[in-house]
Amino acid sequence: MIVTAKPTIAALAVVPIDSGEVVFVRQQRGPYAGWLLLPGGKVEFGESAQEAACRETVEEAGFEVGELTPTGVYEIRAEDGSYHFVMFAFRAGTAIRVAAGGHHVDGVLQAPVDEVQPHPTVMRILNDAGVARYPTREIEEGLRRDGILMRGHPIAAQPVVV
Repeated sequence: MIVTAKPTIAALAVVPIDSGEVVFVRQQRGPYAGWLLLPGGKVEFGESAQEAACRETVEEAGFEVGELTPTGVYEIRAEDGSYHFVMFAFRAGTAIRVAAGGHHVDGVLQAPVDEVQPHPTVMRILNDAGVARYPTREIEEGLRRDGILMRGHPIAAQPVVV
């Protein structure tokens, strides 16, 4: 087991599509490999969280997003100390498919939230973003089962244009 020396600052985007679907990626590596997640990743030095969410959405999912609305900030830690994230979540107002995506993911999926079983952290983030209504009990059981400590701070803010 590798114990992280400090938290990883990351950002993700909830990308709703006009058809009522949301964009998911199947994670290829990291602690949630194999799970359906939202496009996102590490905030690089000199990059804002919004810029990271935009960049990662293009790289992983192939979608260019415009207006982003902050929906929450989450601290996500493994009980065994193997990872620690501070995750900024945004909801995209617009999205245009510009590439195939696929950077560090095994696939991109557009699906209604009630037809997929994403990672428990994603369920909570989707609920806070107002695009899903996963049962709280199901989320808590999944987090407990996987040894994840998750504290979230949903926010309602004005859109940020990037």
